[in-house]
Amino acid sequence: MPAASYTVLFCVSVCQTPGFAAEVLDRIAVTVDKQVIAESDLIRYLRVAAFLDRKPVDLSGPAKRAAAAALVDRSLILEESTDSHFVLPSADDAQALVQQVKAQYPSEAAYQEALREYRISEQDLASHLLAGARALRFSELRFRPEVQISDEELSAAYNKYAAEWRASHSGAPPSLDDSRSDLEKLLTDQRATDALDKWLETARKKRHVEYREAAFL
Repeated sequence: MPAASYTVLFCVSVCQTPGFAAEVLDRIAVTVDKQVIAESDLIRYLRVAAFLDRKPVDLSGPAKRAAAAALVDRSLILEESTDSHFVLPSADDAQALVQQVKAQYPSEAAYQEALREYRISEQDLASHLLAGARALRFSELRFRPEVQISDEELSAAYNKYAAEWRASHSGAPPSLDDSRSDLEKLLTDQRATDALDKWLETARKKRHVEYREAAFL
């Protein structure tokens, strides 16, 4: 979700009747150098995430802090992708993802009712799904090509898989050859995720990231 500009630090509504104090409707939660993530961005993230998981919305301080970390990472990924000229998923791709979510509901009315229940819009959902798809594509383009899986690592992964199979199934597990493709994908995904985590850790240290504690109370 794009971070707001520094030109929009607060959204303030002032009652026109003399004597009424200004009411702060939004405030800064995190700054990443000169970029701003507002408290409303955190709340929107948590509402959409809860909608997708079909769980109650958690707007506690720890939940907001986790959302803030995720949005900081999204900002860093998008900036690096732009600098690297990576071709990322587009708004059209996001709409396809929205349709997949809608297909989980028995009707359009049920889907719209769920959106209202979680107090989000379809655009909020589309933006959330697009950001996730872009992060995944970034990881695929940036880190997966560097992953190399040795025969020893593949054999070790198979032995673990076979032991787990025998503990919960009868008969012999699928052979190594039959499992090779799935195991290679699993190991590659794990390595790419680890590489992404390390890259994000380094990228955060290179930026001035400041959390405003008042937004997490």
